[in-house]
Amino acid sequence: MGIYAFSFSPTGTSAKILRAVSSGVAEGLNTDVTSVDLTFNPADDIELTERDIVIAGAPVYGGKIAPLAKLRLNALRGNGAKCIVVAIYGNRAFENAASDLAGFMAEGGCLICGAAAFVGEHSYSTSATPIAAGRPDGQDLSDAHKFGMEIASLILQDKLREVNPTELSDVPSPAESIANFRKFVVAYQQQQSTNPVTYLPTVDQSLCDGCGACYAACPTGAINPECEEVDPAKCIKCCACVKVCPQEARHLATPFAGILSENFNLRKSPRWIL
Repeated sequence: MGIYAFSFSPTGTSAKILRAVSSGVAEGLNTDVTSVDLTFNPADDIELTERDIVIAGAPVYGGKIAPLAKLRLNALRGNGAKCIVVAIYGNRAFENAASDLAGFMAEGGCLICGAAAFVGEHSYSTSATPIAAGRPDGQDLSDAHKFGMEIASLILQDKLREVNPTELSDVPSPAESIANFRKFVVAYQQQQSTNPVTYLPTVDQSLCDGCGACYAACPTGAINPECEEVDPAKCIKCCACVKVCPQEARHLATPFAGILSENFNLRKSPRWIL
C-alpha cells in the first residue's frame, strides 16, 4: 500500500494543511507518506492501485477548486485507489469545491472515501484588509493532524469506505454578511458588463529591487524575469507574488478584499466527513 499526498499551493497555505494531515496519517500508520507538490509542475504519470491511498488538496477559487490544480493532476490514474479530498478556503465559503475536486478525482478512477474543508489565509488578505489572516494557525494544524489520525484509524480497521462529498456542509455565515456580499457581487458584475476592468498584481518600482522572488513564486510563469509585467492570460490571481515580495512592492487592488474583510471575519472551523 502506498500513501500519496498531492497539493497545489501557490502561497503555501494548502501545503501546510496537507502536511499536517499527512503527518497524522503517517503517525497513525507508522509509515511514510509520499508528498507531491503540484504548484509548479504536473504530476508524472502515476498508476495507482486499489490498495493505495490518495490525499488531494487545493485552494478554492470562486466556490470551486482552482482549475490549474486539476490540470496538474490530469496524468493520475486512480484504478480504484481510495481518495480523500481537501478544499482550503478563505473563511467565506467553500461552496461546491470539495465536491468539485471529488468529482474530478472520481473521473480519474479514484474512490472518494473522505472530504474536508479547512480555512487558510485568503489570497487577497492584507494588513489593511485581513481575511483569515495567519491561518492555518496552530489550532487548524492540530485539527488537520487529528483528521489524518482518523483516516489512519479507519485504514487500520479496514473501514475506509466511499462517502458522498455533497454531505460535507459548511458553517453558515451571518445572513447579513451573505446579503452584503451578494449585493456587492451583483453590482460588480453589472459594472464589469458595461465597463470591464482586469485586475492584476502591480509593482511599485520605487520599492522593487529586482530580487526575482515574485518571478520564482509565480506558478504559471505570468511574471517576466525583470519583475515588471504580468501576463493577464496567465495570471490566476493567486497572489503568490504579492505574499512573497520581501520589499512589499507588489499589490493586487481587487475590490473584493474590502467586502470579504468586512463581512467574513468570524472564525470558521474545519469540517470533514469520513
